[in-house]
Amino acid sequence: MTGRSVWQGAFWLSVGSFVSRLIGAVYRIFLPRVLGDYGVGLFQMAYPLYSILLAVSVNGIPTALAKQMAEKLTRGEVADAERLASWAEVGLGFLGMGLAVWMELSSGWIAVHVFHEPKAVWAMRALAPALAFVALEASFRGYFQGYQNMVPTAVSQILEQLARVMVMFPLAYHWLPHGVDKAAAGATLGAPAGAFVGMLYLLTQRISQKKPHHLRGVPWRDLWRLAIIALPMSLSGLLFPLMLMADSMFVPLRLEKTGLNLYQATAQFGQLSGEAMPLINLTMVIGAALAVSLVPAVARALASQDRALASRRVAQAMHLVWLLGLPMAFGLALLAKPLTLMLYGETGAAAALAVLALGAPVLAMQQILGSSLQAAGYGWVPVKNLIFGGLVKFLATWWLTAIPGLGIRGAAWGTVLAAVTTAYLNWRDWEGRVMPGTRPWVTVGWPLVGSVVMMMGIRVWFHLIDTPSATVRSLTGVMVGIATYGGVVILSGEWQAIRRVLHER
Repeated sequence: MTGRSVWQGAFWLSVGSFVSRLIGAVYRIFLPRVLGDYGVGLFQMAYPLYSILLAVSVNGIPTALAKQMAEKLTRGEVADAERLASWAEVGLGFLGMGLAVWMELSSGWIAVHVFHEPKAVWAMRALAPALAFVALEASFRGYFQGYQNMVPTAVSQILEQLARVMVMFPLAYHWLPHGVDKAAAGATLGAPAGAFVGMLYLLTQRISQKKPHHLRGVPWRDLWRLAIIALPMSLSGLLFPLMLMADSMFVPLRLEKTGLNLYQATAQFGQLSGEAMPLINLTMVIGAALAVSLVPAVARALASQDRALASRRVAQAMHLVWLLGLPMAFGLALLAKPLTLMLYGETGAAAALAVLALGAPVLAMQQILGSSLQAAGYGWVPVKNLIFGGLVKFLATWWLTAIPGLGIRGAAWGTVLAAVTTAYLNWRDWEGRVMPGTRPWVTVGWPLVGSVVMMMGIRVWFHLIDTPSATVRSLTGVMVGIATYGGVVILSGEWQAIRRVLHER
């Protein structure tokens, strides 16, 4: 497990996730123009149940399988690692098919009695087959991540989104004359089509490894341990969408306390969740990729009793977050108004975006330290910390959002305070349980200086060009920021330090 393999894996995951999210932005922009608001509502109704089923059954498997395989490979137990992966693939295949059948058969009852919208049944039934394909994808991704090979995961993400967009629009247009509910189902079929393409690619890569499937002798103990490790990881993935769902319930309610009517409150919540959060999610790909790549790396280091290496890997990841995440956060906060004007035609989300941007590096730290704790065998600790963070988010959002001068900025501050709380608790537990002496802020110096100089450079540039065009200000501001920050990184010697880390053996 070389340093190069760790950071190369994080790089490819970042690229795959970023490109995938950019492609996904296409259908988010254009789908309402095809289906209309009602059709998009039917389309979105299919996803909450789907997301919950994935979170509780599948989402933690890739990371958990990667952790177990990394530990076995470190001890030289290659055959046992392959046997575990093979049976995990079989088990997840059957689990995915079972969930798909259940969702297919239950969708009629759920559409009527849960969503109170019978026409949502077609979209739910169209989405159900994706559960089977995504389950197999999860097992294959865990297999490759266990070998610290992140390229197949990254490529499958891109192929999945491409296939989804290529399928959803033709089918939506094809069935639109038969009713908007049928068109929404056609658009929803893009998800299983994309998952099938991603699964098929990963399957071909798995076969090309020319490593035999070991299906003799079921490793019950390893499979049980896999389920135990995956459970808290799945719950961690479930808590975040549940918190977002809670936001959708009480943020508009609290905004009404500021004097807004229901329509205005709902519109402002849409600016927060539909305009500001997608931009923040783009900045999170680096932290998420580092978190995924760290799990097998830290697990291998601890399995070989090299605690110093595990500590160094985590410290290096945090340094990369400061180096790459801090300028992105500062730049996004500074460019919030021209960016929202360029993308959405108005600046209503700019204030919330600026607040959320400042918390983005802390969110990345939370992910990295949480994944490191999971790799060290403390899977339930990040779940506990995330629950505390969720409580802080609820209380802060409930209080701050109702203040007339804050509004959706108060909701954004609630998210940031929750991230700070969870990141702090994760750091305290990492230092207390695994590695004393970890100081995330030690390497923040030059990235902070570079980010401040970058902001000064962008402001000077805006003064020089003096143009009202949001597009010109946004695009040229990004280029000036990259050039200015890059200059500071080179002059400070940070670039050479990062090159040494990336080429470390």
